[in-house]
Amino acid sequence: MVRLDSFAVRIILSAAGVLILAAVYMFQRFDYSSLIATSPWHPNVVFIVNRTVRLILNDLACMLLIFAIFQKRQYLVVAFYVFLFELLILLPVYFTVKLSLEGDSEISSPLLSFIHRLIVNPMLMVVLIGGFFYQRLVTKNLGT
Repeated sequence: MVRLDSFAVRIILSAAGVLILAAVYMFQRFDYSSLIATSPWHPNVVFIVNRTVRLILNDLACMLLIFAIFQKRQYLVVAFYVFLFELLILLPVYFTVKLSLEGDSEISSPLLSFIHRLIVNPMLMVVLIGGFFYQRLVTKNLGT
């Protein structure tokens, strides 16, 4: 039986997370809605589906990385709550602002471009990983 905390498993999980992130980046123009729909959808629906799938894939890959790096269940729980906050609160707000101001175009204003990077790209999870490293460092220094 392979233990989840073994070095080989951690390397495999890390590699899987990085490969998923790279694949999502490389195929960011891929139309995920075409895999779901049998008939053409409104462009706004296509935009929403594609961005939502990218968010889910990016955040799941980051959760794999968090588990591989830290091996702590409580870190995964925090990452899951951040994911839910992104999915249920930030993403709908982004869609409302983006689609009402600019439509489904790929080019965004500077403010919306920054918000897009923060929400759809895995930026919040990357910041969370940095926060977990900092917490581990501070906890380690307080313990010695």
